[in-house]
Amino acid sequence: MVAEGGSVVPYRNAPYYILVVIAVIVAGFWASYFAPFLDVPWQFHAHGVAASIWVLMVLAQSITVHKGQLPIHRAVGKSSLILFPFLIGGLAAIIDVTGKGFIAGDMIRTTFGGEFLIGLALAVAAYVVLYYRALKYRRKVWQHSGYMLATPLILFESPFSRVIGTWIPALQYRGPQDNAVFMDSIIWAMAAELAVIAVLWWRLRDKASPFLVAAAFIVAQMLTMGLMHDNAVLESLLVVIGNVPSATVVLTGFAIGAATSWAGWQAGKRPTVPAGVAQAA
Repeated sequence: MVAEGGSVVPYRNAPYYILVVIAVIVAGFWASYFAPFLDVPWQFHAHGVAASIWVLMVLAQSITVHKGQLPIHRAVGKSSLILFPFLIGGLAAIIDVTGKGFIAGDMIRTTFGGEFLIGLALAVAAYVVLYYRALKYRRKVWQHSGYMLATPLILFESPFSRVIGTWIPALQYRGPQDNAVFMDSIIWAMAAELAVIAVLWWRLRDKASPFLVAAAFIVAQMLTMGLMHDNAVLESLLVVIGNVPSATVVLTGFAIGAATSWAGWQAGKRPTVPAGVAQAA
């Protein structure tokens, strides 16, 4: 498919990829979030609603650009500037509930709270870098598309690990007796993400470089979450977060997201040509 100006629209199968991501999200979070929707903590809604809208936004962007509906594509893209602070604020809400659960003695969060914290912190960093670069390179079609399409991969391991934990008996978590395999399902889900990125890079090479940026963060998550169990520094941070008002934690995330939207938009603006130079030209 060819876009306006004769450029080829990249990732022609992107809408199907995003639909698969959505299906995995629904399947993975059905039992823990969608089915008991009215009974889950508000922090889950802050994250779940914002992250779901974000994935749908990426889907809408992909469909509209492939159909040549560029004005709609641009309008949806501009809406992401407003949505991104809520996306990062939602992730901060999960960090908040992790800290609150840790000091309250929640079994899962006291056991794996440190791993969750470092994984979430790296997810925030990954989203910030990917989205900033998507905005900065919004006039370069392969780079912009790659960075935007890489964003759903950052938290894909969370629902996918639940799916494989349901269907693969060796990775099923039934209680504290299965603590040893709890992180294994997450690591295998991340390995699947890296396999997808490897295939993209093998087929597209330099054009798929945005996905290599995502891969670097996923590898960092695998290493830190796999090796930093019972880390005293992370657990001390969880205690601090658990004692800080929730509004402070969430608004900090919102501020980080807002700053990223502003900085990325500014970085991607066309250079201003001085009046004298323009007239001489």
